[in-house]
Amino acid sequence: MSDAPEPTPIQPPTSLRPRRGTRAASTAWDERASGWIGVRCPHPRWLTVPFGYLSIAGNYGIAWCVVAAAGAWAAGGGAELALRRFAYVSGAVLACQGITFFVKLGVGRRRPVEKDPSGGEHIRKPRSPSFPSSHASMSAVGAITLTALYPAWLWSFVALALLLSVSRVYLRVHYVFDVLAGLMLGTALGFVFILIAPAP
Repeated sequence: MSDAPEPTPIQPPTSLRPRRGTRAASTAWDERASGWIGVRCPHPRWLTVPFGYLSIAGNYGIAWCVVAAAGAWAAGGGAELALRRFAYVSGAVLACQGITFFVKLGVGRRRPVEKDPSGGEHIRKPRSPSFPSSHASMSAVGAITLTALYPAWLWSFVALALLLSVSRVYLRVHYVFDVLAGLMLGTALGFVFILIAPAP
């Protein structure tokens, strides 16, 4: 046997080493911020109930399909064009929901109300995982595709998207980072969609 010392393993530069605790710190901040919005902020009935209905209307992209149908009808141009415009928005929104759902399954993050039931439930807890928010991703896609059709209504679509997204944190079914990730995913998917499928 040789008495030669074992070689010292080469360490990567400090800048390239994974920062332990960074993820934990960001998660802790996310949970604190979400808890402040979902639990500590006042939840008067006059605000919680409308937010609840709005949030439920966002399930499966229903709110965006309704807006798409209303916009197609109001814009005129005949039944065929109205149907194409409706399909343009609703198809993109539903495709986004499917993509987001598979990302959720891969991440598997529990919802705030599951991790801390003491804060109570404001609406029925969804059965799917929490990250990313499909309401937020579908809202981004819905706002982008509707704006491609009706650019004069841009800020109305943006306002609806933000209200739907914020409601999910306020009602304790999502964390802040879930919503931000959903908005980023939906924005990316929305712009890809309008690039490959021009608005009718």
